[in-house]
Amino acid sequence: MRLALKKYDKVLFVFFAAALIGSFLIWTFEEQFDVKAWHVNPSGRYQMADDIIDSDLLITKSKEDIIDLLGSPYDTNLFGKDNFIYKLGKPPSFSESKIALLIIVFELNLAVEVIESKE
Repeated sequence: MRLALKKYDKVLFVFFAAALIGSFLIWTFEEQFDVKAWHVNPSGRYQMADDIIDSDLLITKSKEDIIDLLGSPYDTNLFGKDNFIYKLGKPPSFSESKIALLIIVFELNLAVEVIESKE
């Protein structure tokens, strides 16, 4: 019985280590938001979208502040709402890839929500 418990512990340890290493690699290679990279490589902006959204980088910023940071938006007034839209490029995909968009929703001239969407 003791031998079975050791095998079980080893399998559990291997799965735990694999999950830990996988999480570390994802965190290491995730692209952080960089203003210069945003302007230089518009087709690779999709790599920075998660960092922008997760860090609430744009929340409570005014339209002018966002334009200063990200540049002029691609489009505005999606579905009659007060928003900015930025093209993020085409993320890699196994199926037909679609252009990713960063949608910033405003209320009273301040950003209240940031969403990534596929066009």
